[in-house]
Amino acid sequence: MDLDRAFSALADPTRRQLLASLEAGERTLSDLASPLPITLMAVQKHVKVLEEAGLVATRKLGRSRHVRLRAHGLERASEWIERSRARWNAAFDRLEEALAAEDAADAKEKE
Repeated sequence: MDLDRAFSALADPTRRQLLASLEAGERTLSDLASPLPITLMAVQKHVKVLEEAGLVATRKLGRSRHVRLRAHGLERASEWIERSRARWNAAFDRLEEALAAEDAADAKEKE
């Protein structure tokens, strides 16, 4: 899965809504489209973007296309976010220490 594709796919609120609908299990394109104020064709295009990003898988059963979440679809994106969070937290900790040292130096100068 390409991170850029995953984040690009997740940037769209309709696609996030489709993913949320799939949390309950596999659904047909028609089922996914029914509560949305967009056409079935538009839902197909959104699902294609999600599929290309590795977030969902589709299969054809008879005349229906079924869509399901991919078990590891968000894994790389989640790992990237966690690594970034660790780096950011470390940077904020260093900033907090620097500011505390600066405050201590200012207080000492005022004595």
